[in-house]
Amino acid sequence: MSAKVLGTYLAGTVELYEELGGNVSQLLAETGCPGNILYGTTELIPYSYCGYLLEVAARQLDRADFALLLAEKRRKIGYTREVIIYGRAAKTFEQAIEGIRNHIRARALGTQYSLETWANVTSFSRSLDTQEITRFPQGSMLFFASFHGMLKDVTDNKWEPSSVSFTFKDSGYNESLKNYFGCPIQFDGEQDAIFFPSRFLSHQLPARDDNAHEMMSEYFTSLHLADKPDFQETVRLMVQKNLVLGRSDIEALTLRMPYKIRTIQRKLKELGTSYSEVLNECRFELAENLLSDSDNPLTHIAQRLCFQDLSAFSKAFKKRYGVSASDWKRALR
Repeated sequence: MSAKVLGTYLAGTVELYEELGGNVSQLLAETGCPGNILYGTTELIPYSYCGYLLEVAARQLDRADFALLLAEKRRKIGYTREVIIYGRAAKTFEQAIEGIRNHIRARALGTQYSLETWANVTSFSRSLDTQEITRFPQGSMLFFASFHGMLKDVTDNKWEPSSVSFTFKDSGYNESLKNYFGCPIQFDGEQDAIFFPSRFLSHQLPARDDNAHEMMSEYFTSLHLADKPDFQETVRLMVQKNLVLGRSDIEALTLRMPYKIRTIQRKLKELGTSYSEVLNECRFELAENLLSDSDNPLTHIAQRLCFQDLSAFSKAFKKRYGVSASDWKRALR
């Protein structure tokens, strides 16, 4: 699945591009991107549009640091103000970074964000489901520069990363990135990630406020639900991804979406469906593909669909289609 982001991802791009002497008509002409993505559309748009547009803007202006300048521009116009308030109300840095991750995760599809700890080092990484990270260095720099800026604001400038890793090659970025992050930069790495001392996770935030943090959490939940053009479709996409990883439980869904189980259940009920119904739709859509396009045994297909055993799959399939999976497959030949 190609990655998608909300159109607001490019907030501030037009203003900065013109300030640096660029011509927006020329930018749109070369990229072929629709003009509305530059002016704050709330629809989900392909990440490739954003990444390519940033690359072309940087090249036209001859500014390898365009993404870093844009990150600072967005801080000045208050693009991340609500998230910073939310983060500052958390008890600890770990709680703040988890909340920020949930906020970011809700505004994109096809992107994974991971917080991992090894002994004394913790990393926050971003990975896309395609090769779009290495194709669009400016997009990766913008994300991590914005993330870095949010953490600086949340911690009153006490946040200091130990290193930053990018999967793309250095093409004149090193000096500006080192100055921006204040730490060593690795290129051509295994992942796009920012590293910091694990002890920082327990850092107490001075402005912590449990009530404010809970209120902001509920606010962002409602905001994200409104942002998504089709909540049910979003759930379907996430369920499909989970099935590939061998998970069919709703708890796995909450790891991909910043909502509690009861919120997901409530929203689906309002749409006239349920998690089990969405799960079955995804299961049998995949079942049809596997039965028609492969010679996999039914036991393998049952496992792929996360059924307890072949018997459970067979009963569910016959209940839905009125025939056994074997008969259904034979009928296709």
